[in-house]
Amino acid sequence: MTTLNNQNLLQLRFIDQAHIDAVKPSFDNLPDNPYADGAFRKRRYSVVKMQQGELTLQPTKAFVQDDSINNFQGNIERTYENLEQSLLASAGMKRIVEEFRTMTGISDDRDIEIHQFRMLAIESDTPPAPEGVHQDGFDHVCVCGVSHENLEGGELLVYEHKEAKPCFKMEIKDGMFALIDDRQVWHNATPMNKIDDGKPGYLDCFVLTA
Repeated sequence: MTTLNNQNLLQLRFIDQAHIDAVKPSFDNLPDNPYADGAFRKRRYSVVKMQQGELTLQPTKAFVQDDSINNFQGNIERTYENLEQSLLASAGMKRIVEEFRTMTGISDDRDIEIHQFRMLAIESDTPPAPEGVHQDGFDHVCVCGVSHENLEGGELLVYEHKEAKPCFKMEIKDGMFALIDDRQVWHNATPMNKIDDGKPGYLDCFVLTA
């Protein structure tokens, strides 16, 4: 990565486990996902602002990505249920968003989009990111690991460009906070498999973008 080595392309931190424990139960309430990835990804989505220490929910809008970015569900308007209000009011969620704002340096009036995922390992080599190696079309993308159960795979992969081999690979551990410069690098995740086929296997995480 010699052409990009003077920039903060990837920053890693860990969130205190108490904050992770506070948000973990909300993932059990994720609704079914009616779109093409619904078989293996449960999801909520909200747009928020952090104002005077509180998370303020912004008007609900459809989530859509151009097919030049997302060749799996591009140009499709997708509407998801908002994050639960009890989650947005929790100290754990506020801490996660505060960390995102601190690391990115974004302004107080900047919208922050939050995706809450439960990624299910339903068959051999289930893809966490069905679009493959991709960018999301933002300045900043953050993956915050919350929980994993009966799972192998699902590691974060970072690439210098779309056709390159990954230059970084790391397990999305509980509490891991990985901030990616989405304008400069690409990302993906390794396929997921259940360790015990007789039990559910999943990865819970937030993805924050701005």
